[in-house]
Amino acid sequence: MNGPIAVRQVRADVPVNWPILNADRSGFQDYFARLLLESPGLKGRVLDIGCGGNLPSALQGLAGQYGAIDGIDPDPAVATHPLLGHRWNSPFETSAVPENSYDLAYAYNVLEHIADPRAFFSKVYGVLKDDGVFWALTPNGHHPFPILSRSIERLGLKGVARRQLGRDESGAMRVNDYPAYYRCNTSRAVLSAIRGLEFRSATFFHYPCVQWDTYFPTWLRWTPRAWDLTLGTRFTNLMQILIVKLDKGDWRPGPVK
Repeated sequence: MNGPIAVRQVRADVPVNWPILNADRSGFQDYFARLLLESPGLKGRVLDIGCGGNLPSALQGLAGQYGAIDGIDPDPAVATHPLLGHRWNSPFETSAVPENSYDLAYAYNVLEHIADPRAFFSKVYGVLKDDGVFWALTPNGHHPFPILSRSIERLGLKGVARRQLGRDESGAMRVNDYPAYYRCNTSRAVLSAIRGLEFRSATFFHYPCVQWDTYFPTWLRWTPRAWDLTLGTRFTNLMQILIVKLDKGDWRPGPVK
């Protein structure tokens, strides 16, 4: 327990086997989509935080599964999103998203870009209904990838990396052009940010992704693969992908005796 918050760590039930993980590099995306599909709140009113202009390819299977979906993003591309009932072109923390309105909210690859975790999670808590749930997928802050990513940004080399790495198979840029802070990308950081917000429970899912070698030149890819073989696929806390589930519940303090 973390005060009144029940905390649980879950290791994804996937083979700890580099060849199998290498053959299914999008497995972590499918796992996240499946968790959302199994969440009853998806059939209610849903908020996509950081939605962009459409569902990412990893979440296309959610189309048609929502009860209703709204979205918010500081990127003007939100105006063209084809699925949204309501949309806000604004930072989430200062937005006009109505309080106590959503059965489920999720953020896909957003937490790493949060500058003020406390303000973000306070807003999440506010927009959820009393029994609402929040989901997020993000790189795990204990993995080397966020450390390398943040170091490149602090050295002013992100533009160089963006040009060198180009686009992935879907046509999206491998390196985005907005800041990444990695301030709420571990279970400890999330729990610190939500302290006192009266979430009922926090569950952290860990998935052993091996996809990060694509950010290295071919001749250097043995280094991330060595990490994955020896540490990243074997130790839960070092796995690359962190999925966060926060249940608001209908928590109320008991009577004072």
